[in-house]
Amino acid sequence: MSSSTTTATNGHAAAPTTTTTSTAVTTLIFDVDDTLYDVGTGFTAHRNGEIIHQYMVDHLKFASLQDAKQVRDEYFETYHATAKALTVAQAEGKVPAGAPTFDTAHLAEYWATHLNYDLLGPPKLELYEQLKQCPCTLVAFSNGPRIYVKAVLKHLGLWDLFGDAGLYAVDDVLPYCKPEKEAFEKIFQHIGHPPPEFCIMVEDSMKNIRRAKELGMKTVLITGKRELGRILPGDKPEANDPAVDCSMETIEEFATLLPGLFSHPPVFAPKKPIYKGYAGQ
Repeated sequence: MSSSTTTATNGHAAAPTTTTTSTAVTTLIFDVDDTLYDVGTGFTAHRNGEIIHQYMVDHLKFASLQDAKQVRDEYFETYHATAKALTVAQAEGKVPAGAPTFDTAHLAEYWATHLNYDLLGPPKLELYEQLKQCPCTLVAFSNGPRIYVKAVLKHLGLWDLFGDAGLYAVDDVLPYCKPEKEAFEKIFQHIGHPPPEFCIMVEDSMKNIRRAKELGMKTVLITGKRELGRILPGDKPEANDPAVDCSMETIEEFATLLPGLFSHPPVFAPKKPIYKGYAGQ
């Protein structure tokens, strides 16, 4: 495949400058939610707000949306995965007595049929064409259930980059989930134990970025549109954190700021964007 370098599509990147010595790379591991689409779409707030709270009322017998929100927020803050959050909440007696046993597959089906995927916007055709030119192994690793994550990737037009063999969802790593190291270790086992230093984790979560760095991986932080806020304020992106090797606002900057990943062999030599009116990057 030929190398590919393109101009960022979000209009923020300008005059990039090299900041890191190049390092060989074999594997790119992408988070999905708020990474392969921008947090500013509102899709995550939709999924983690009204939809999950209604699910808890309808299927886990919570008395009100507010009661559901209180329990979900408490456990999601700790586990950063709805499937594990509700599993542990029920085990600890925080789900109403008489509720059916929480099932990840049932939640995935509910999300697949109740979410408004149109919030994600049109398919990311340019990003697809760019990533298709990358000679690295591409992996998607999400704390969401498989059926749901597959639906997101299909709507984004990115499914063919990964396929079933390249998607690792929370179903594949439970009882663990990101940022637990056991979840990452399961992924490494499945993809053939590549040396962590040859892998890049692309994420929006600081918890997951820090864990990836502890394990020896290179890291790319997706900060999102700064002014729009986060679902988890305590996990907000910190571009200057020592665990971050490269940062960008949106995934659309990926090829511009990491052109070395599209060379043969691919190398990690990130460039730093300069944003007008934003000096914190």
